[in-house]
Amino acid sequence: MAKETVLVFIITVLMIMPGTVFSESMIQTNQRIIVIDPGHGGHYSGLATSGGMEEKDIALKLAQKTAQKLEPHYNVILTRTEDTNISFQDRMFIANNISADFFLSIHLNNSKEPSCFFYYFDPPEPGDGEMTGPENTWKSQPLFHQSESKQAINSFLNIFSTHKKTNHFLSNGSPIIVLEGATMPAILIEPLSISILPHNPDEINAILDEYAMLIKKSIDLYFEKK
Repeated sequence: MAKETVLVFIITVLMIMPGTVFSESMIQTNQRIIVIDPGHGGHYSGLATSGGMEEKDIALKLAQKTAQKLEPHYNVILTRTEDTNISFQDRMFIANNISADFFLSIHLNNSKEPSCFFYYFDPPEPGDGEMTGPENTWKSQPLFHQSESKQAINSFLNIFSTHKKTNHFLSNGSPIIVLEGATMPAILIEPLSISILPHNPDEINAILDEYAMLIKKSIDLYFEKK
């Protein structure tokens, strides 16, 4: 799909998936298109703390803050802006059908330390649960952009390791469902641990602002190296 038809497609998507949003900068079709996917939503709350914080809410706030920082230079679309569940296929459908340049799924981890984890799609070895027919084609599509996805991870590692020196990092290939079928570079990140977040909303916002800026810098670095 040509970038000039993006706006028409987005309007159609909004009619089908009202939880999806795009920035006003979508009219700037010469800009790169980034889809940010806040993990979980609806009944799928993800991780939770004893204090009542849930991964789905923190991931959405972080995605929104990241989008705000990216919008001056990119066309940014969120797969959800509300507490709704969207299937993995629908999340990737949004990105594929607007010819997105990059797909980023945001989750949290539950490490006792301020750890970050970064993943890209790498299907199992042949014979280890290998699929056949159309399903195998669906699962193997991300391999077309596997090297670019690894480059994106390296950019994230570069930025995060510079600014978060106490963090531990993991860059690993795994069959991540949410990244299946991607026709663009796509990664999943768990940039911070929900268990170390404070209870004070202002303190949480300050932390999320910091991490949103790190994500923005990581994406900038990735496209600078392309």
